[in-house]
Amino acid sequence: MRWAVLGGMSVMFLGASAAWADPGPRGLSQGVTVAPRAAQQPAAAPSVEVLVIEATTGDGGVAPVLANIPQLRQAPLNTFGQMRMVSRNTVALGPTAATTALPGNRSASITLASRSPENRYTVNVAFSTGGSIQFVAGAGEPFFTVRASRPDRAIILGFIVRHGP
Repeated sequence: MRWAVLGGMSVMFLGASAAWADPGPRGLSQGVTVAPRAAQQPAAAPSVEVLVIEATTGDGGVAPVLANIPQLRQAPLNTFGQMRMVSRNTVALGPTAATTALPGNRSASITLASRSPENRYTVNVAFSTGGSIQFVAGAGEPFFTVRASRPDRAIILGFIVRHGP
């Protein structure tokens, strides 16, 4: 009986053959390969964080939870002086539609259309009130769309693709 350590695991060999008994200079017998630990773990499934933001004119400022998103301070969204988070939800991103609630008893169905080799995601969003959008973004890149708007008020939807849960 012999013991060996493979990839951090202790493995016991009963009745080891000469090839296993003498691993040779490389540490393993010829013809045996062990995948690196990182390759053995499944890839984390992507998700989408959905932000519902109420924006109004005035001097209320941007809510602290939104302050680290520079796109909200760029045109055309910077025309609103006050922004607050109405809701924040995360849904799985995959070929099967995931649904998330929106204000006013509305919803959005979100589906992954494709993922490029450069890890850019093409995402389809269909709204229960009709209409749809498609956007392409890398992980962590926010995409914003205005769904309801008046000159002094808007509901902004933000979508941020995330790696893993």
